[in-house]
Order: sequence, then structure tokens, then C-alpha cells
Amino acid sequence: MSVNESNSVGCSKLIDVRGCKAPNTTKQGKQYSIDINDDPRVLFKDTIGNGREMKFKRNCTITISPEKIFYNRDDVEIKPASIT
Repeated sequence: MSVNESNSVGCSKLIDVRGCKAPNTTKQGKQYSIDINDDPRVLFKDTIGNGREMKFKRNCTITISPEKIFYNRDDVEIKPASIT
């Protein structure tokens, strides 16, 4: 996890990671470089089973482990999403 990833959200199931560069594997999980020009999108279910979508405000990195997504609050907005 990089120093920029100071927050986390519970993730019970990763649905889709689109528009992100190939991940680097770290001890914490897979680290993705986000470039907003690539129209990045991360869809997942939270620990309660609700659909969520990460919207990115600027270029950043996130780390996805089997249980959590680590991110910087200033770079990301998490919104409800309908997942079927």
C-alpha cells in the first residue's frame, strides 16, 4: 500500500475493474495505477452486499485486497451502483 492510500472500504466481491493499467502485486493486494483519461471504473459489492462504484477525481493509485480496497479519500468518490 502506498502512502497515498490512507483509507479503505470493505469489499466482499469485486465486480469490474475497467480502464486501469495492469496491476502490480504487493503484500497488501493488487495495486492499480489510475489515469482518469482512460475512463477508469471499479464496481464492487461492499460487506453488506450493496453495489458500489468508485469514481476518480484525478490520477492516483488504489490497492485491492480480497477484503478491502485501499485509496486516498481526496482522489476517490464512492457512490451507490446498481449491480445485477
